[in-house]
Amino acid sequence: MYERLLVVIVAAILAAVVFLFLRKAQLKKAQNATTELDGIKLKKDMQHIVYFWSEHCSQCISAQKPTLEQLLKKVKKDNIELIALQIEENNHLANSWGVRTLPTTYIVNQQGRVTHINNGLASESKLLQQLNL
Repeated sequence: MYERLLVVIVAAILAAVVFLFLRKAQLKKAQNATTELDGIKLKKDMQHIVYFWSEHCSQCISAQKPTLEQLLKKVKKDNIELIALQIEENNHLANSWGVRTLPTTYIVNQQGRVTHINNGLASESKLLQQLNL
C-alpha cells in the first residue's frame, strides 16, 4: 500500500517538475521572440497583450476575445495595446513564440519583456493582476 502511495507522490512531483520546465522554456522562447512580430512594433513605455487565436477556436471567439475587449474598455488605452494574431495567418510567429494551445495570451511589460503566459482562457481579473492594474 505504501509503495503505491510513494509511486503516486513521485509521479506527481515529476509531473510538476516537467510542467515547470516546459513553462520556463516557453517563457524563454517568447522572450527571445518579442522582437519578431512581422513589422508590428511594440511601443515604448506601454504594456502589450499579444493574443494568438483562431477562427476555428470557439473559446477564442466566444470567451477570450470578449474578455480582452471588456478589459480594454476598463483601462486606459494609452497604457496597454492589444496585438491579436490569427494563428492561420501567423503560424511562424506562433511557433517562434512557443504557442502550444489556443487561445494563448502573453503579457509584455514596458521594457518589452514577456512577464506572463496564459495557455487557454485567461480571466479579466487574472489579466488585470498580471498587468499590475
